[in-house]
Formats: sequence, structure tokens, C-alpha cells
Amino acid sequence: MSLTAYPVAKDAHEALALLKQGQAKRAAREKEAEAAADARVAFVTQSVGPLYEEEAEALNIYAGLVEDHRPGHIFLPPVEARFCKLTCRMKDVPVRRSKSAQPVFADGERWAKASAPLETVWQLSISYWKVLDGAPASRPGPAGNAKDLRKRAKRGQLTPEEMLSLMDSPLISPRPQKALDFGLFDFIPPDNPGIVIADE
Repeated sequence: MSLTAYPVAKDAHEALALLKQGQAKRAAREKEAEAAADARVAFVTQSVGPLYEEEAEALNIYAGLVEDHRPGHIFLPPVEARFCKLTCRMKDVPVRRSKSAQPVFADGERWAKASAPLETVWQLSISYWKVLDGAPASRPGPAGNAKDLRKRAKRGQLTPEEMLSLMDSPLISPRPQKALDFGLFDFIPPDNPGIVIADE
């Protein structure tokens, strides 16, 4: 199964520029993106580029990059390259929240007709792996047993380095959980642990 390989860049403008030049590093998973950037990354979806009044104009500009549904121009990017899309939004977002509408009950209509249709614009939206400055790709593991470090953390005796390394350590039990051989409403009598009694 193919996965979308998202570009790795510092910001959306750089991701778009590298894509146009064909020099973008791309990765499907976070670990691959960190290896390509040699730094920590975060998955980001961001709007970039100018605003377009008409969808057709934006589709012509970004031909070959976004899905095009127009007859005669139908284009669907491959699964590996579906990280860009056109988004439609309001042109002028009102600063203040409008008052709630009140029913008019006039001329057989309950609600007043809208004064004018909302003006919309189209803009490119790109999803990519954003390189986080100043964050190394991996930190050293915790010094010692993670369980012992957590006990020391309750007493407040950890150094900043130990706290950072402990944040990266997964919450794994020191030994695997035993399989449950009886149900939720069963119990083992203390005088005869060899039998299981159902109390339901």
C-alpha cells in the first residue's frame, strides 16, 4: 500500500519552492523525516501563496500539483504526492461577531434573506514535515532504569537532562502482563486457590 510522502522543510514557502525545483526531501513517516532533516520534525498543514478570486485561476496556476475536477482538465495526483489541495474560505472575515438573526415572519418567510452572498477566495494548502530548529533528532536514553528514575522524580531529585531523557522513554512494564484465566465476575477463594468461583 502506497503512503503519501510529505516534503520536509522549514516552512511552507520553502516546501513549495523545493517542490517546484524538484529538490524536496520527502518522507512518509516521522522517523524518516527526522533522518532526512537530522532534527526533530512536526506535521503541519499551512496555507501558502496568493489568494485567487476564481477556482479555475488557482487550478491553472497549480496544475499538476492539486486535484483538478474540470472536464477536459481532470487530474488526480498519485497517492505519494497528495499533500497539496485548494481550500476555499471567506474573503473578508468579520472582526466582530454578528448579532444573532431574529425571525421576521413576513411575506410567508420566517427568516430574512441574506443581504449579499459571501465572497470567497481560493488558496493553496500544503501539508509537510516542519523542521523544528534547535531540537536534535534524538536525545540519549535515560541514565539507569526508567522505573528508578520515576521513583526519584517523585522526590524531585532529577537533573534537567534526566527529565528530558525520561520524557522520551516509553511507558513499558518491566515484565509482560500475565494472561487472565478467569472472567470479570469470577474470584479465587483464599482457602483453595486451585478453583475459580463465578459470583454472577
